This record gives sequence, C-alpha cells and structure tokens, in this order.
Amino acid sequence: MKKRLRKKLHKGEFQQYGISIWIPVTTESVEATLDTMAHIADSYKLLFCGGSLGRFVLPTDEYGDLEIPSKIEYLIISIALEPETLHNCIIGYFVNPTGKDIPVDIADKLKIDLENVLTVDFKINCRIGLWK
Repeated sequence: MKKRLRKKLHKGEFQQYGISIWIPVTTESVEATLDTMAHIADSYKLLFCGGSLGRFVLPTDEYGDLEIPSKIEYLIISIALEPETLHNCIIGYFVNPTGKDIPVDIADKLKIDLENVLTVDFKINCRIGLWK
C-alpha cells in the first residue's frame, strides 16, 4: 500500500493510538465526572471525548480543523441519538490533539491521576487504535 493511501486510511505508521476509559456513574454524578475528565485531559494537553446519558464532551473550536477519529465520532453519534444507551457508565477517549500517539510516560501519569481522583473502579486501555 502506498504511503499516501496509508496516511489517508490511518494505517501503518499513520495509525493513531489513544486511551479509552470506562467509568461507572449515576445520573447525579455524570456531569461532575465529565468535567473532571476534561480538566485532567487539559492538564496533560490532551483532549477527552466521550459521555453518557445524552451528555458528552467534545473538542472546542480552539483546536481548529482537528480530525476526529472514527471511533470517537461513532461514540458521540450513538450517545446523541440514543442517550439512554449508556445509562450507568461513561465511555470516552483521551487523544492527542496533534494527531500523534500519547507517550507512554504521559499515559502512566494520567492513569495514576485518575486512580487518585476517581472514587469508583474504572477500566482503562492505554493503547487503543482510534481509527476502525
């Protein structure tokens, strides 16, 4: 496969990896938890995209022509169209706004911060492909 096509399809050296997270929430805690995720992502110069119960966090206009990975796009569309699909958890992704992978040391620090902030058991995958 030619380099130009690999880049367009996000294959090979152009695949982007991020961090996925699953957090149990209640109707009362979903907004506070989403705010916490966005705040933590900002502190690492990352983006958090995800949500639950019809509420979600998306990148703001300050990121300009940011290309949203397909897995994030599908997640946000499903939350918007069927808000009750995720009734007891938040699913989201931490991504690097530059389109590059999140360095391993940043992922490790992020995981430690999440363990210190979240009072519930959560599941995290520190290396997940963000494109199909």
